[in-house]
Amino acid sequence: MLSRTSLLAILLGRAMRRHGWGMLGAVLLLNVMHWMRHSTLDWSDARDSLFLLLIYLGLAMLLEYKRLRDAEEASAAAEDGR
Repeated sequence: MLSRTSLLAILLGRAMRRHGWGMLGAVLLLNVMHWMRHSTLDWSDARDSLFLLLIYLGLAMLLEYKRLRDAEEASAAAEDGR
């Protein structure tokens, strides 16, 4: 198995490639909705946006980890079947 640091780097890269635009789109949509309702954005909104990005990134990395593990299991099963 890969070392912990390289695994995190791989997961981060895969998550950003797959979900990067979705993350930015979600934050942009929520900020636009907040601005339309309150006609203002302040530092607490920036903090909330950062937390939202971190949560979304964490979930995306978990999804990529599951995909990576499933691919490893499938390749191991294919090797055992030969």
